[in-house]
Amino acid sequence: MQRRPYKWHNAEFEITRSICWSPPGCHGGCGVLLYCKNGRLVKIEGDPHNRFNNGRLCIRGTKAAEAMYHPQRLKYPLLRAGRRGENRWRRINFDEAIEIISQKFSVVRNEFGAESVIFCKGTARDIGGWLPRLCYGFGSPNYFGLGPGSGNACYRPRVAVSTAVLGGLPVPDLGQFDSKNNYDIKYPVPKCILIWGANPIDSNPDGLFGGWIIDLMKRGTEIIVVDPQRTRLASKAKHHLRVKPGTDAALALGMLNVIFKSGLIDQEFCPKWVLGVEDVKTVAEDYPPEKAASITGLNSSDIIEAARFFAGNKPANLVWGVAIDMNPGCLGTIQSLLSLITLTGNIENPGGMVIPGGTFGVKRRGDDISDFPNIKVKRIGAHEYPLLEIGNPYAQPDILLDQMETGEPYPIKAAWIQGAGVIPSAFADPERALNLFKSLDFNVMVDVFLNPAAVAFADMVLPAAMYPEKDSVYVHFSQLAAVNKAVEPPGECKSDAQIIFELGKKLAPDYFPWNSVHQWLDYRLAPSGITFAQLRESGSLTPPIEYAKYAVGKLRKNAEPGFETPSGKIELNSSILKKCGLNPLPHHKDYTSEYQNYFGKEEYPYILTTGARKPYYFCAEHRNIASLRNLQPEPLVKIHPQDASKSGINDGDYVKIYSPFGSCTMKAEVSDSFPPGVVHCDSGWWFPEQDGAEPNLFGVRGVNVNALLPSGLQGPGGFGYPFRCFICNIKRV
Repeated sequence: MQRRPYKWHNAEFEITRSICWSPPGCHGGCGVLLYCKNGRLVKIEGDPHNRFNNGRLCIRGTKAAEAMYHPQRLKYPLLRAGRRGENRWRRINFDEAIEIISQKFSVVRNEFGAESVIFCKGTARDIGGWLPRLCYGFGSPNYFGLGPGSGNACYRPRVAVSTAVLGGLPVPDLGQFDSKNNYDIKYPVPKCILIWGANPIDSNPDGLFGGWIIDLMKRGTEIIVVDPQRTRLASKAKHHLRVKPGTDAALALGMLNVIFKSGLIDQEFCPKWVLGVEDVKTVAEDYPPEKAASITGLNSSDIIEAARFFAGNKPANLVWGVAIDMNPGCLGTIQSLLSLITLTGNIENPGGMVIPGGTFGVKRRGDDISDFPNIKVKRIGAHEYPLLEIGNPYAQPDILLDQMETGEPYPIKAAWIQGAGVIPSAFADPERALNLFKSLDFNVMVDVFLNPAAVAFADMVLPAAMYPEKDSVYVHFSQLAAVNKAVEPPGECKSDAQIIFELGKKLAPDYFPWNSVHQWLDYRLAPSGITFAQLRESGSLTPPIEYAKYAVGKLRKNAEPGFETPSGKIELNSSILKKCGLNPLPHHKDYTSEYQNYFGKEEYPYILTTGARKPYYFCAEHRNIASLRNLQPEPLVKIHPQDASKSGINDGDYVKIYSPFGSCTMKAEVSDSFPPGVVHCDSGWWFPEQDGAEPNLFGVRGVNVNALLPSGLQGPGGFGYPFRCFICNIKRV
């Protein structure tokens, strides 16, 4: 382990080496150098010695100081002083805040049971390493991810299905595991990367850096992009398949049809390690390229060429994104894509897909509900959706809202919400969600700024430290690294871990035996054999890569060769999915056509897709950062020139986008970046500069595209939601 100081001085600055790990931030985990002067952060640069990003940094990553010293920054605990929604608060101290919360939650636990308190986080990155222990230690099984929100429609569907089919989530081998970041002579550059429903140079999932793809393209890698949007990467693709939203599974099955008929199945890998090959072949036979083309809006020749290129250029891998999850038919899409990479032999091979073996034994989530069997049976949604048990830490958010409404099988009385905006981005039918959270007896939010949800229904708001103001740890398959504190937080702000630690000492002391958060950090790091003090001096540690782990028993708990599935093989006809009452094979269902047929295609002629990522915003964050807001001051709806002409809409007009369930108003951007018949609305918008009190709530109601979607449209298994494939119409205001 190479020693590298994490803090040093030059002639002008104190410099701290750290990881950008929220807030503010994204999922990336990029290495940064924090330049401080007189106790203030004044400049941020990418860390050239961090192998994750090699000194590269996006525009959001450079703007943390602007967020830290923003005049609207929360600095002290606030207790509601008026009615919910009035935006009137009284400052209290942290000791008083922890005491009030402890008393309120204890009353609920004593009268109704610990399960009547829910613990929620947003996408807020390192919170997931700390919050489960508070939730489960308190006695509640109800830990929610309000980043995924309705249908758990972000990442979780891919994890659940991959765990059922492969025994774990496969990730693309883009050279991130080798010592020279894909420039090692031993690393075979992928011949093809299939980028499906992802825009990785504008936004990345945890542990993946879009710049790696650019590096590989410079070295000869070709890309296939499946996305209705013409992204920057799509403009450089060998094949860009502008699939009709909601028909991804039909495209994947059409590609499988071509691969089977072209004799491109890997005959060395599949007979020994894969079950269900003939079953998938039977399904794919019903999707010849011509039929797949008619469903997806593509040319059959493009499907044939893309399928043959992917299957015929090994090693190849798959970079897939959240768009796959934002469809109630996502399970069938995921199964189809897993079949694509499996049948072409791109599993556990250099430059293909690998199932990571863990990050030096350190758990990313810290604690798992499987360690608390006595409370697990009461987890919300577990009875309705048994697939929740597979590779998924969260209770089911749609069933949560139903249970808030009915009080059955037990009432929900209080909520802890940490790093989650809730209203701008988490739920379909946001007004229903807002009113149901209002109905609870006591709500606590932890954040860095007041947001619409905090004003609408929080009884207390606690101020969180930002990443340059705290010590923490980044854990993911790509690296293990220390988040190092560079400056003191303002006022009484505390790190998310410190806040959880102090409340845990009150509510679940047996589960918080440590004397400090640093001791807790050392406990989490113990499996790696190093302490936090050692980790921060080592820079960033990348787990060594090993391929074909299935052959030597390194993917199964029993150490036998194979995969961590009931049969020990990849199950393309999944016994786990069948046991959960779900279709065990790849399949396609066109939900969008069902919506249009039911509500009328003439009335709602457009497919609504939403949530395409922007390089200067992350979910509902950054709207109050002036230098970023100037790049796009308001939400936009993209409409094709052909459709705009029919509707009398000009570029820059304000338009109303509406469905049978709700509407929002945005500025039109007339553009051919999406195909005709598809309308894209920005998501996550609110206006921090506006009045926060009800009924305005920072202007969120007028621009919330989620208002167009009703509750109850989650897909089979409780996974997926039609954020990327609903219906709408559009007219000038």
